[in-house]
Amino acid sequence: MRTFIAIEIPEEIKKEMVELQRRLRSSAVDASWPRPEGIHLTLKFLGEIPEAKVSEVQEALKSAASRSGAFRLEVEGVGTFPHPQNARVVWIGLSGDIDKLTALQTAIEDGMERIGMKREDRPFTPHLTLGRIKYIRSKEIWLKALESLKDIRLPGFDVTAVSLMKSELKRTGAVYTEVTRAELVR
Repeated sequence: MRTFIAIEIPEEIKKEMVELQRRLRSSAVDASWPRPEGIHLTLKFLGEIPEAKVSEVQEALKSAASRSGAFRLEVEGVGTFPHPQNARVVWIGLSGDIDKLTALQTAIEDGMERIGMKREDRPFTPHLTLGRIKYIRSKEIWLKALESLKDIRLPGFDVTAVSLMKSELKRTGAVYTEVTRAELVR
């Protein structure tokens, strides 16, 4: 089973992100745009795990979540990886209780490592992916579009749980299903 750990994003924010995607579609880039149901905040990609390992992952996730209280995130500011002129990913940033988010992600990383999962090499950079850029046809148009969205603010949201998600690759795209949820202590 292909899996990852994520925070679900409220529907109202997903709808606003779709509007941002619509605005970016006309910015002289060829890109793939995640469907609203596929938008989430990934905390840890686990990859393929055997069904027999799921209960162990669930327990490690619950243990990590039990050390974190609920917190609030704000959604703001459009940016890119690695940089605007050669963007491969366009994202919207997160602010608010980033220290609590980072502590939760670290606890999850530590818990998964204890049960034999490989630790992520790259540092955790909290963001929500708006699109994956394949080709920039006009840097001028693209950079103007990014500039117009750099200070955008969407509604914030409370994080009260983390989810173990299953990812099934289908011809129509990836389908994500929640396997289990770990509530954050209030």
